[in-house]
Amino acid sequence: MTSPRRVRQHVTEERIIEAALALIHDEPSGTFTLAKLAKKLGISAPSLYSHVPSKQYIIERVRSRVVAEIDCSAFDDQPWDEALTAWARSYADAFVKHPETIPLLTTNPVQAPELIAQYETITAALLEVGWPRTEILAVLTIIESFIMGSVLDLVAPVQMVQPHVDQDTPLLRELLAESSGDSGRARRTFNLGLEVLVTGLRDRLDELVAERASAVTSTS
Repeated sequence: MTSPRRVRQHVTEERIIEAALALIHDEPSGTFTLAKLAKKLGISAPSLYSHVPSKQYIIERVRSRVVAEIDCSAFDDQPWDEALTAWARSYADAFVKHPETIPLLTTNPVQAPELIAQYETITAALLEVGWPRTEILAVLTIIESFIMGSVLDLVAPVQMVQPHVDQDTPLLRELLAESSGDSGRARRTFNLGLEVLVTGLRDRLDELVAERASAVTSTS
């Protein structure tokens, strides 16, 4: 039988993060606790603090694992709207692999340096093309909210809209029947939503730039 001392020697920060991610996958209800994590590792909860400083630190390391696959490089050489579209697709693809993490990660402050660095890159790109400082955080929030909601649809195993048999919804039933078994529906929905969203943001920026130009002209 392995002694408690031997078990502790094999507990590393890396193993803790791997166990945390596995636990979140096994219990995707957002009820991640250090007690459950310690039990999975076969140690006491206080022992965790000899390897990691806090629960928030573990959550951010898990976030770092997930977001490591998000590609932000399009902002290096593409127009802001095309780069934002590419980033959103990469973001969605990363979370499709770990959808169970969404309830936990979306209810805890973002501190993961990998994602913070991407926010900085996007902020700089938006400022450069004329987005007002007062709207940039809103743009990021709008895009991320759309992505997270879309991921849940992308991984949904069944048709989520199911009218009751006694409910009079003939048009809706026809559309649902037509899309039944369509494995590409969720991805097309995501692409359409992203296109509409980015088009709206592009139009918004054009309006803001035109308003500023008009204001400058009227005062000169």
